Amino acid sequence: MENEKEQIAQLYRKHYNGIYSFFFKRLRSPEDAADSAQEVFIRLVRHNGNAALDSPVGYMWKITRNLIKEIRRAHTIRSRWMSPLAEHGDKHPSKTPGPEEAMKIRQMNDDILNVFNKLPSRCREVFILHRFKGLSHKEIADQLNISPKTVENHMAKALLFLRKNLPRP
Repeated sequence: MENEKEQIAQLYRKHYNGIYSFFFKRLRSPEDAADSAQEVFIRLVRHNGNAALDSPVGYMWKITRNLIKEIRRAHTIRSRWMSPLAEHGDKHPSKTPGPEEAMKIRQMNDDILNVFNKLPSRCREVFILHRFKGLSHKEIADQLNISPKTVENHMAKALLFLRKNLPRP
């Protein structure tokens, strides 16, 4: 177990910058690139106990390539569904949900808020500053008097917790 942690730590130290650059060139956003690079290592850690890897570096880059495909696919789907003309096919679609849909939305918001409030307070604070206030990891670290690495760890913990606990649509 300790050997596996050290192997992942070595992979992180050796390959993080390359993976970050890969995402930055494609996403053109330092925050999105950092989040995506972090997601690669989260997925690598998640896999770690399942089976021994013949080529951890190759697997890590496969995760990276697959993640960029997922991001592009999600962007395409989001673009398609965000377009009112594509969604409704008329010139003035109603933006007001019906009563049934409004109730579902309220319930989903309540569920999300309940899960969000279960996050440890520091993780929640870091997540809010990054995702909702748009602060960089460095800005958050300066504001909270913690290291940027600690900010990364809190973000990773928050994202993992939310991914595991948020209800699926």
